[in-house]
Amino acid sequence: MDDLTKMENTVHEYRKALEQFAARQDAAPQTIDQRGSGEEREKIARMDADLDAAERLIQLRAAQKKQAELDKSEFESRLSLGTGRNEREYEERWIKALTNPMEARALTLGTSGAGIPTDMERRIVERLQQVNVIRSMAQVRTIDSKRTITVEGSLPTTNLVAEEGAITASDPSFGTAISVVPYKLVCATQMSMEFIEDAIGNGGIGSGLNYVADKIASSISLKEEEYFTTGTNSSQPEGIAGSSANTKLAALSQVTDLGGGAITTISGDNLIDTVHLVPVQYRNSPRFSWLVSDTFVRVIRKIKVNSTDYVWKLNETAGLSQGVPGTIYGVPYRVGQYLATATTNNNVFGVVGDFNYFEIFDRTGITSMVDPYTGAANQRVTLYVTKRVDSKITQAVAFAAITC
Repeated sequence: MDDLTKMENTVHEYRKALEQFAARQDAAPQTIDQRGSGEEREKIARMDADLDAAERLIQLRAAQKKQAELDKSEFESRLSLGTGRNEREYEERWIKALTNPMEARALTLGTSGAGIPTDMERRIVERLQQVNVIRSMAQVRTIDSKRTITVEGSLPTTNLVAEEGAITASDPSFGTAISVVPYKLVCATQMSMEFIEDAIGNGGIGSGLNYVADKIASSISLKEEEYFTTGTNSSQPEGIAGSSANTKLAALSQVTDLGGGAITTISGDNLIDTVHLVPVQYRNSPRFSWLVSDTFVRVIRKIKVNSTDYVWKLNETAGLSQGVPGTIYGVPYRVGQYLATATTNNNVFGVVGDFNYFEIFDRTGITSMVDPYTGAANQRVTLYVTKRVDSKITQAVAFAAITC
């Protein structure tokens, strides 16, 4: 059975399973992940994996003719790196690389930029979504070059006029233009030849490079989160609680200022005032939320009346067993690890607003570059992974903050 036939059979079984689920549950097929039985979800996941494998194999077959034109002797000489492996082993590795695209990428020794293998790039994106708090709150867009965003200033004017009264026309106006410039984040990881060999193993890429992908993803994600929070908008992304954000909010009288006080001086009045500084139309958004530090949550949890009763009450019957409620003055909150807790002037302690207007711009693609030469004396290969991203506050009036 050829590869295309296998893929067609898998697609047929996939559709059949979804139709059976839809008929049994009287539900849309795409809800199987939420409403399907454990057996159905496992079957779909297995077929997803089969389809991915079939797709990669078909892509490989299409590229084999070109791949076979590689100069064998040059490939072998690059691959050796002084490891002392015999000629027969070189030949086996070379043939194996031609039939396994994942291994060919793992053994790439050129220093030109190349896209990360599809499954590794997908895995990295998944980890970014899981690790990065602000990424899950904000608008995330994909771009393929620099962008300029025009921000609306005002609407055309509507007037009440008498019968046959004069009508005055007016135009919508536009304010500032926001320049989006994807900044480059690079994570470099060194791997020994022994690690690469063990990661490849006998059956493919192995768990070793999965681990590398996880660690690279976590590192890039944490650095993104830092810039998305406190970035200055000068040679780096703009943070929602950075210095440029503070300037924008202050210019709009959108800041509740603690006058240089510590975070422990936050009061219930500060929280209420800050929420109501945001215009009503933004407060009605599903993305209207607080972004605060864990210290911020701990401080406001201790606000008391008459020095005895906590203002922030839990369910009276559940007591403390159910944990902390998920809102601050009725507004959902998320905890970010990079918000300020010290009293440096103009630090943003907490920000609330419609995160539709804090936008993240991912430059298309994650790229890799492999350097086998710099560490050749120690039989080390360096993998550079590059991701380009920017973030902007596109409507400052949609946010308010508590600052010191």
